[in-house]
Amino acid sequence: MTSKSLITLAFASALAVGAPLAPASAADRTPTYAAYIVDPAGKEVGRATFVGIDTGGVLVRIDTMGLTPGRHGMHIHETGSCLALVDTTGKSTPFGAAGAHFDPASTSHHAGPSGMGHAGDLPNLTATGSGHARTTFFTDRLSVKGGGNNIVGRSIIIHANEDNYTDEPMNGGSGGRVECGEIGPLRSS
Repeated sequence: MTSKSLITLAFASALAVGAPLAPASAADRTPTYAAYIVDPAGKEVGRATFVGIDTGGVLVRIDTMGLTPGRHGMHIHETGSCLALVDTTGKSTPFGAAGAHFDPASTSHHAGPSGMGHAGDLPNLTATGSGHARTTFFTDRLSVKGGGNNIVGRSIIIHANEDNYTDEPMNGGSGGRVECGEIGPLRSS
């Protein structure tokens, strides 16, 4: 097992049991950010945590509720806003101010979490019959430490439908935006 795999496994284990993530030394702190997930009414329904890994990449943990049972597309979007966007005809799009999928390489393609498209393409999220969804995964396509793939100040969006990771239909058919969180500092308890 590589050292990167061991570090990822250690962080995943700590997140799964709710253990503290920050080492004792302030100089060695692991950069951790969060998105407090809200529904279209503005009610907080969950949280996403983003932990920077020293060897690169981000460990992501999502825990949210209020979804319809089944699979939901999930993406990092380019703007850190969960406000609705109203077009010139008066049509409102929930969380529309979050903008498009985060695509720092300007690929203009939706190819899934391991494809050569948007860096913001994340794995589908599966909600239980009660609407609760929880997952933990690692991605080396994003960063919380600066640079072109930095997601701090952006948004995470959970969509109404499953993502098929293609460009047809648009954005993999993931549909409307049902939950949103702005990625920023982790709140103190």
